[in-house]
Amino acid sequence: MIRRFLALTLALAAAGTAAGRELTSSYVITAVANTPGLDGTDWHSDVTIYNPHAFELPIVMQLLPSNRNNTGAVPTVELSVLPYETLNLWDILGPDGFAARGSTGALLVYADDQRITCPSLESLCDFVVFARTYTLNPRQGGGEFGQAVPGFPANLGMDWTVMGYLPQVSDDGDFRTNVGVASITPGWVKVRTDLQDPDGNIIDRRDHMIPPYGHVQWRLEQGVTGGTVAAYIVEAPDDAIVYPYASTVNWQTGDAVNIESHLTAVGISAQSSTMRAPRQKPGRLPVPSFSPERLRTRAR
Repeated sequence: MIRRFLALTLALAAAGTAAGRELTSSYVITAVANTPGLDGTDWHSDVTIYNPHAFELPIVMQLLPSNRNNTGAVPTVELSVLPYETLNLWDILGPDGFAARGSTGALLVYADDQRITCPSLESLCDFVVFARTYTLNPRQGGGEFGQAVPGFPANLGMDWTVMGYLPQVSDDGDFRTNVGVASITPGWVKVRTDLQDPDGNIIDRRDHMIPPYGHVQWRLEQGVTGGTVAAYIVEAPDDAIVYPYASTVNWQTGDAVNIESHLTAVGISAQSSTMRAPRQKPGRLPVPSFSPERLRTRAR
């Protein structure tokens, strides 16, 4: 199943990235949850899909559970979005979705090219995908709207040619920060993170192993106020592509903000420039054999 997602991602990459963050037909939602957290928080995620077309659009959603190699079967939901419909999937890891209480992970969301033929590479079955993650009753209050987690275009992820910057991270008496990486790479990826203080000094450096088609999230290991995390690949297959992100949470209220990765070839780390060798993009990605669980539902 994920091979279809990768094929669509490659087609988009071949069509070029000049359009930037315009609509596309394959996305990564870097983090979703249905799990208790620190200090009485209880995290849940909603997903919204909007179909801008005059025709019904079939969609595939696949969950990449955290901290495991997802080369084998992955939970899969197939659904259809009606013309111009806004489809709201409340609590996507809850009982009416993937039924994965106590879980976190990333989501792949893409147009199902086995159920529809898209007109051309220049006119793919593009759509909108948007998520929010929020906590129930923080400090026994009424909850809050939550952090916005827009779908990240799959063809614009971090590969060997760029670094990802996550600005305005804080882990102190007022805030805590989690950093994470989602991967659509059919192999292990070592991602290095450099934590900078506001003056640009690297105050902490860590390596994290991301499993094949995996998702890993961790608490920022060094205290900082208003710093930046720089992420880059140091060991991986040539076709590696990953999606770093961060989330900063208010200790008092449970309010959270999602920090999307800003990708650029400009690097602040001398070590990174020697580790990230230039490469030629492969013509296609190698993909493993999948026989994922098929969960056909139209959760609302």
